[in-house]
Amino acid sequence: MTVKNLVLAVAFIATGFSLAAQDGTTYRSYTPADQWELGVDLGSPFILGDIDHNFGFGGGIHFRKAFDHVFSLRVGGQYLQMSNEDEGNNASTSETVMAGGYAHLVMTVNNLRFNKPYRKWNVNVFTGIGVNNYMVDYTNVRQGDNTRPDASGEYDNEIAGQLDLGAGLAYRINPKFNIALEYTVTTVLGPGGDLLDADENVLADVTTFRDFLHYPHLSLNFNLGGSKNGVKRSEPLYWANALSTTAEAIAALEARPVYDPTDTDGDGIIDMIDQEKESPAAARVDTRGVAADSDGDKVFDYKDKEPYSPPGFTVDAMGVAQVPKAITESDVNRIVDAKLAAFKVPEPKGISNWFLPMVNFDNNSYAVKYDEYENLYQIGQVLKQNPSVKLVATGHTDNTGSEGYNNVLSYNRANAAIDFLTSQHGISRDRIILNYAGEGTSLIPVKGSNRSNRRVEFKVAGSETEQARPEGPKAGKGGSFKGNKDAGY
Repeated sequence: MTVKNLVLAVAFIATGFSLAAQDGTTYRSYTPADQWELGVDLGSPFILGDIDHNFGFGGGIHFRKAFDHVFSLRVGGQYLQMSNEDEGNNASTSETVMAGGYAHLVMTVNNLRFNKPYRKWNVNVFTGIGVNNYMVDYTNVRQGDNTRPDASGEYDNEIAGQLDLGAGLAYRINPKFNIALEYTVTTVLGPGGDLLDADENVLADVTTFRDFLHYPHLSLNFNLGGSKNGVKRSEPLYWANALSTTAEAIAALEARPVYDPTDTDGDGIIDMIDQEKESPAAARVDTRGVAADSDGDKVFDYKDKEPYSPPGFTVDAMGVAQVPKAITESDVNRIVDAKLAAFKVPEPKGISNWFLPMVNFDNNSYAVKYDEYENLYQIGQVLKQNPSVKLVATGHTDNTGSEGYNNVLSYNRANAAIDFLTSQHGISRDRIILNYAGEGTSLIPVKGSNRSNRRVEFKVAGSETEQARPEGPKAGKGGSFKGNKDAGY
């Protein structure tokens, strides 16, 4: 009979799972990703055993993560120092140092209420296990069967397990920080459970055969964690309302307006969304319930004799576009002829500022060199493309000869450049004015021979007049210079 019932129970459970698997509904989780808690613990531990206790001090650190809105796991470590003292005949004393770690299952009992988005106070109860190691320095503490009543020394317990039980009250300061007051009671497992104060309870009716560690402490707790997959994490779930997401959805639904199909003006748009609840009868309206103006000419369609007027033209009061008459070919010809008659070719402006190339010469020479042909070609092209323009060609020298000699040489250089333009490029001689400047307008302020100073410059003519050949002997190209600069010829 028992086997039969067991088989039926298994079949029932399997059927339930099968039906659940056939349900295609996608489940939506309402539990948000939450933060971790990092806590710093500070307190005053004491041992209740066979010797009167004194309060000590202790501290530790812990991490806590919620399973859900009620249960969470806390792991941490702690370091404690305590003392016990008996003022009786033996004046027994002990100093205990303990270090260890623990894991607690924490239950937030008041988060079963869902009356607030976040709790301001939390009531926690917890239990758990851990490991520890402790050492006791003792004086005049009896050992074993009381054969050494004045024994003194040190007891070093091996690593042992422990059981913890406790409760606490926490207060939320802000979303990132809370403070808690907790009380933990610990019992050590194994033979060291009655030696926390070094006094083993033998043949004495003082306490049970086990000492208990009591640890009242204050916890300063910080919430850690920013976001997950771009979504901000909530506070740890034991602070949050389990129904907050559902409550927000319900509130959003309640805030929606009640559907009312009334359409006062009969335009097909219900009054709830109609922005013009009294549209003219038979008027076409847009999706907002406003009388339509299809061509945007500010004349509503129900008044517009031309609902789709061509764009870009003014319309009359009836919405008809005022399109001008089409232009004829004769009109086009007349307009073009008038424009051409009034057109004038603009005179070039700023030609006096044109930058024209220079021509340079060898020392004591006015022969045009091959590598200067290109510059003279450019001058010729400017004159050909601007038939109304005249140029001034001014010759210059460096200061290696006398002033009179250099005047003649600079004249010869300007004349040679002009001859090249007239003979090689067909430029009329009357379009170029010859000037000379000798050595008085050096580009490079140096004494002696300098190629940059041996030049002919061109510029657009203004009011200049042509200069005659200066007096003096031949200069350059077969002419000769004798004596120093100031000796004459």
